[in-house]
Amino acid sequence: MTNAKKDIDRIVIRPWPKVVFLYPVMLASFICGIGQNMTQDGMQSSFAETAGMIFFVVLAFNLLVISFEFSRFKTLAIIFFILAMVFLLLYLSTRWEVFPFLRDLVGSLHLRCSTPFYYSLGVYLLLIFGTVFINTRFNYWTIRSNEILHKEGFLGDVKRFPSPNLKMTKEITDVFEFMLLGAGRVVLYPASEKQAIVLEHVLRVNAVERAIQELLSTLEVEIADHDHEDEETG
Repeated sequence: MTNAKKDIDRIVIRPWPKVVFLYPVMLASFICGIGQNMTQDGMQSSFAETAGMIFFVVLAFNLLVISFEFSRFKTLAIIFFILAMVFLLLYLSTRWEVFPFLRDLVGSLHLRCSTPFYYSLGVYLLLIFGTVFINTRFNYWTIRSNEILHKEGFLGDVKRFPSPNLKMTKEITDVFEFMLLGAGRVVLYPASEKQAIVLEHVLRVNAVERAIQELLSTLEVEIADHDHEDEETG
């Protein structure tokens, strides 16, 4: 048994709401706002349209991510569909002026947002993330060698579950959520409970899984050592 395993005596797991995956929109808001604020007067109109298009693309992608679950199969299907559409457009461009039409269509949108709008949205999302962060300090799960604790609420309500013979699984339910924050689902199966404990949107889920496996393996070694000592005593 290594020293690293001995050092782990508990693991804290904090499920997060889906709103945390909107952080690219917050970053885009601040970047576009700062960019427009620093742009010279003669170039403001051109930069405002570029920033508006970038912000719209980031917002559209982010809303898509939090609206649906993109499994591995669904993501591959979307990628192949996009590739098929690209090849179709390339084929159509040999007969008609498809790409100039699309360029003119996108250029006619003239998407713009004011600098105060970017700053206001960025600050609003930052406040939401701060509130969510504080909330996760009062709603979390702790796995120890002998029990599982669920602390919930500002008054610290605690639920206890036994952890011996605990089983767990890790699931990557959404490829894009995993790409954005390494998020996934952790499912715990306490031996004495009929229903599994499902923890959604656990950040850095791979690191959490490794820590749980290390804790469980440490517990198994300790139980085996105690059994061996009992046999020698007997």
